[in-house]
Amino acid sequence: MSGIHLTVLSRKCVLLEPGISLDPAKPEDYALDIITFIQKNHTQGLIYDLKNIPLIDHTYYQWLSYLFTLCKLNNAQFIVVHMQPSAAYGLARIISEPPPFKSALSIESARELFF
Repeated sequence: MSGIHLTVLSRKCVLLEPGISLDPAKPEDYALDIITFIQKNHTQGLIYDLKNIPLIDHTYYQWLSYLFTLCKLNNAQFIVVHMQPSAAYGLARIISEPPPFKSALSIESARELFF
């Protein structure tokens, strides 16, 4: 899929890595592929790797919230990992309540939340 890379980490969780061609302003362009992948693999959790995302703005936060909703509709958890300090700061500046999704320091620590 252009813009995202999905990898099965285990029977229970999938890793989503955004690519440079990801357009977070158009989440509907990715919805069907992501839902199909989640359902096909009976995923209980989607881990989103933010290691290459230096800033989270309104558009990117809406993208993450959209993914959270897709996961929730498919009875899966959504956890972001490797959030950079600049991204965390940007996120804190645009939200007034806790985000709906969980966060973890690493992929390994996120995987522990699924078991």
